[in-house]
Amino acid sequence: MKQYRIGEYAKYLGVTPDLLKHYEELGLLKPGRTEKGYRYYSYKTTILLIESIRLRNYGMTLREITDILAKKQNDNEAMDRRLCINMENLRQEASLDEALAHDYEAFLEWKASLSDRDADWVIRWGKPMYFLPHTVQNDFLEDPRISELLKDWMSYIPIVKPAMRVDTAGAVTWGFLISQENHRKLGLPINDVVQVIPSRKIFYYKFRDTLRRMANEVPDTETHPVFRILSGMNLRWSEPFYRITLMPADWTGDITRQYGYYAVPLWEEKK
Repeated sequence: MKQYRIGEYAKYLGVTPDLLKHYEELGLLKPGRTEKGYRYYSYKTTILLIESIRLRNYGMTLREITDILAKKQNDNEAMDRRLCINMENLRQEASLDEALAHDYEAFLEWKASLSDRDADWVIRWGKPMYFLPHTVQNDFLEDPRISELLKDWMSYIPIVKPAMRVDTAGAVTWGFLISQENHRKLGLPINDVVQVIPSRKIFYYKFRDTLRRMANEVPDTETHPVFRILSGMNLRWSEPFYRITLMPADWTGDITRQYGYYAVPLWEEKK
């Protein structure tokens, strides 16, 4: 059977010589040696190499792969359970990647709509959302139910979006907002501190504005552009409403401008 030097063998398998050496150090591969100490590989080595790459791409660690191929792990049921866990993790990662790509594409469309203006608006049905409260004024909310969720929710920004909630009489709560659709895809935890926002008709006011003005602004008066537009169309609104921040509009120096939008539910007659 023909023997192949490491560079030649790596070329035929589409890998690097360094990978072959690393797998040898771990005991996954055992190449032969010439009298002068050069490594050589036979075609039979290919089976182990391909299986190692297969298990690696299924999410197994190199140590786990070593034990499996060395027959130290001979529990087929345990192997199946481990692979099922890995597959679920891969699905979760794929869902996150898909959600991130979709979110950024949506932001680019949003940004393009403001290319020649500082604001725009649209009315459409809003998706059901979840809101996790976090801060009132400049004070963090002391609630173990929030702490229980915070690490997971924070790890999924920008799918989870920073948002300001304005309630009756202008009470402001900062927190995090995510659609129920993305929440389900990502498998985020939830408990009874999370507030449910049902699907309804929403007035969306898109803007790019200065952070200083935004930070000091509570849009609870008729003078705010959002409510001037609504009043001009004789539309009534409900509370609470939300201001969502998306991304900086200026990446040079200190970030001074921000893209975002207001989501104001429109008042509906009760049947």
